[in-house]
Amino acid sequence: MKVIVIGAHSSVGEFVVSKLMENGYTSCAVVGDENQIDLLKKRGATEVVLYEERILPTLFHGYDAAIYLTGINPKAKTGRTVMVDHESVIETVKEAEKQGVKRFVMMSAIMANEAAGDDSREIGAKEMPDELLRQSNLTYTIVQPGAFTDKPGNGKISAGETLDSNELEISHEDIAEVLVMSLENEAAFNKTFEVAEGDTVITKALSSL
Repeated sequence: MKVIVIGAHSSVGEFVVSKLMENGYTSCAVVGDENQIDLLKKRGATEVVLYEERILPTLFHGYDAAIYLTGINPKAKTGRTVMVDHESVIETVKEAEKQGVKRFVMMSAIMANEAAGDDSREIGAKEMPDELLRQSNLTYTIVQPGAFTDKPGNGKISAGETLDSNELEISHEDIAEVLVMSLENEAAFNKTFEVAEGDTVITKALSSL
């Protein structure tokens, strides 16, 4: 399977690229800065592309799946803001669908289903990307992680439609593992779920969704 990673330069994205290589996938890392190219190649990307808006109409040609890492900050608490660039997500989903991608895994945020209670663009529209992806013809998975930590991953999580605690956390490495393991785990197909650190091995947690 050939996988394109949008936002590969992020802390989670670097782990995603490494784990794709470890699991035998061919990957294309899409980055926003030329200085990030060498790093992503060292992390195992088969190809690295510098993103420019003009390449979007052909960006997904030849790829079977996409992993989209949104620009989110679950710890930003101003009105519990989730900083999702919703217009970028929507454009990307539409192009992926148009260009023949079958599988789309998106990292969203645990508060993405929160009812809009703020007039800011981010708050008012933050549920839009998730909903648009659900309405597309893509086989989707929407992963809503807790706040990120720099702890080493231990390969164990909690996952479910909703998780109880308001203080959920997960390491960059473990959320990356969840995104990659979701690609071919049919139990995660067309599902939206929350994920945080826990006691269940990732593959088993995904299979129980």
